Amino acid sequence: MVGWLADFFRLAWGLLYWNARKTLFQLGRGRTRCPCQSPSDSGRALATTCDACLHWAKPARFKRVCPLLVETPDGLRCSVDTADVRPFWGLTGRYYGGTLAALYVAGVLAVFGFLRIVGYPISIVHVAWPGLWHRVPQARGWFFVERANRAFAAGRTAEGLLFLINAFEFDPGNYAVGLTIARHYQLLQPNTSDRFYERLLNTFPAQRDATAQDWYRALLARGDFVQAARLSRTQVIADAARAGVWMRALLFTTRQIGDDALLDELLADSAPEARPWRQLLAVEKLLRTGRTAEARTALGRPWPGQAPPYTFYYQAGALAGLGDTFAALDVLGRAEASLGQTARYTLQLDILAAAEARGVLLRDVEKLLGQPLRGTDFLPTITLLCAHLVRHPDAEILAKLTLRLRHERMDFNNDTAGVWFSLVCAAGAVGDQDRMHTVVLQLKEASKSSFAALDTVEAFFRGDGGARRATSFLPVLPLPLEVAYAMIERYPGAPLATPASKP
Repeated sequence: MVGWLADFFRLAWGLLYWNARKTLFQLGRGRTRCPCQSPSDSGRALATTCDACLHWAKPARFKRVCPLLVETPDGLRCSVDTADVRPFWGLTGRYYGGTLAALYVAGVLAVFGFLRIVGYPISIVHVAWPGLWHRVPQARGWFFVERANRAFAAGRTAEGLLFLINAFEFDPGNYAVGLTIARHYQLLQPNTSDRFYERLLNTFPAQRDATAQDWYRALLARGDFVQAARLSRTQVIADAARAGVWMRALLFTTRQIGDDALLDELLADSAPEARPWRQLLAVEKLLRTGRTAEARTALGRPWPGQAPPYTFYYQAGALAGLGDTFAALDVLGRAEASLGQTARYTLQLDILAAAEARGVLLRDVEKLLGQPLRGTDFLPTITLLCAHLVRHPDAEILAKLTLRLRHERMDFNNDTAGVWFSLVCAAGAVGDQDRMHTVVLQLKEASKSSFAALDTVEAFFRGDGGARRATSFLPVLPLPLEVAYAMIERYPGAPLATPASKP
């Protein structure tokens, strides 16, 4: 056994060593002596012994290195003349290639077997083919995702989060897993959630806009207006398609914290994406510093023809805030094609309510509720009406809205959940606690759960527990953005004074 092992290692080394020596002999013909034949022999075929095999435990095994070695009546001899001694690199390649292939197959089978025993959803092709090796960590990631889902379903939140983090470590290219982690940590560890959102922004540029929107909603819900303002400032420049949405977010959040530093920064920005907003920002600065006469004059001047649609929304809102209802409605009418129905009615109803034009207001509400609604087309209408009721409580409008919803028989699902939650908030803001409680019971029955978050919302509107800031429950009750804005405006709690300019 020892001799066989020794010859095995001599074979592995000899295939390279003796073929290299023979190659040098062929290249230096006439100047070097034969490396393997005995120099004391004649050098003729079948009459010359082989020095290279003498140290092998079984010399005949050397034929695996050099097929020129043959058996003769006189023992092992070289079958060619000295001049014809040559290397066998092809044989070497077959030996080494076959060995490596065998080791590779054995490794593939071992790895595949281990992964399948553990439970990873992997195919042997993914393990064997180098071009599919990236699927192995992905499979390991999804394995932990499945375990996380089971843990969450069983109520083991901490365990589920641990599995999700493992999944993301194995498959850092899985955007969905990273986003899920960021969302789950929003309540438990907000700073950790923010780090994951920031990582997603930097790692997945193709999903940057979606990530920023999700992060902003999380920051807004928990009342981190400082960071939400910074994010909005960045996205006004980075997300051209939704720049108007981000400008509104920037104005809203900076109003909450009472700091204009980010507005000044954007006003001084020389980037082409910042230019369309300069007139709007200039007016906002005038309004915030109490220079209302100058602001009214600026609002009356022609705005750029290529201005983003949100500038007209802002212009109408600012005019209404200065008490010029007719001018505000005129701007909305002229910009209807640019703004769209939902945005126009969102502001128009608020303007009419503030101006106490109740007859026109009710006609607009009837017009909205009288539309033929199919599928999910009615969700924006319900959302804008709920936001309006939060800002301007009106029992009659709430009754009309709930009556129409009763006729629609709207189910509770992922698409409609935000609208149902908005209806709870609208009823609470109006002060109709019986209707609010009825909707809460309907949601608990539809979801087949205790829905403890809704108990928190009911307690908030009843005034129990002392919390009067909407952000005390918004993180656990995801609402449409418009309703979230309305809730924060209506129930801001104590003033926030943290400046946005601080790091």
